[in-house]
Amino acid sequence: MARTQQWQERERWPETWPDDREPEDPYPYESRPIVNPYAIVALVAALLALFPVAIVFGFIAFSHPRGRVMACCALLLGAAEVAAVAGFFFMGRNVLPDTVSRAGQATATTTAQVTTVATTSAPTTVAPPPPPATTAPPAARKGGACTEAQAALIGAAADGGTLLCLANAAAESGYQWSGPYNVGTGVYEAGSKCDSSVTKTGRTSDGRALVCETQGRGGAWVLWTE
Repeated sequence: MARTQQWQERERWPETWPDDREPEDPYPYESRPIVNPYAIVALVAALLALFPVAIVFGFIAFSHPRGRVMACCALLLGAAEVAAVAGFFFMGRNVLPDTVSRAGQATATTTAQVTTVATTSAPTTVAPPPPPATTAPPAARKGGACTEAQAALIGAAADGGTLLCLANAAAESGYQWSGPYNVGTGVYEAGSKCDSSVTKTGRTSDGRALVCETQGRGGAWVLWTE
């Protein structure tokens, strides 16, 4: 009986419960933010193509324990936007001079084509060749003597007739003025082709008489010396 009473006294519940509360902490605990605001700002700026803001806030966001994946995405987007802008400016500097030079070449080609068309379309008037200069016939007397150098030369008689310096064995110099003859006014060159059915006589540019002699199927101009 006495043992039972001693056990009951030892195992009796305490009258007051111990204080579970900890003494007041002079440094109260600050709860950490659930999200990283810098990372959110960086990602939104990257989506809006504000790559300077995205890059700056992306680096700042790495100083916080949360939101680093979001900050990494913002930095990658910002770097891609920087590369795109740099490539655009680099390509623009190379493409613009090529475009200007091609436009200048196209304008020059068009101008040249218009000038060529205008030149081709403009009527061209070809001036007729001037008539060959002819030597005025010297004064001659029928039956008078002439030299071999004057053979076939056309002379003018006092009465206006046409005389020729032809070969004559009876003359002292072997040549004398004979005529009058009817010599064509056409000017030709000795040895060139002629057609006796069109004209039989002509003259050279230095005033010598020509006659069309038939040679086979064609004819040729020769000096009229006999």
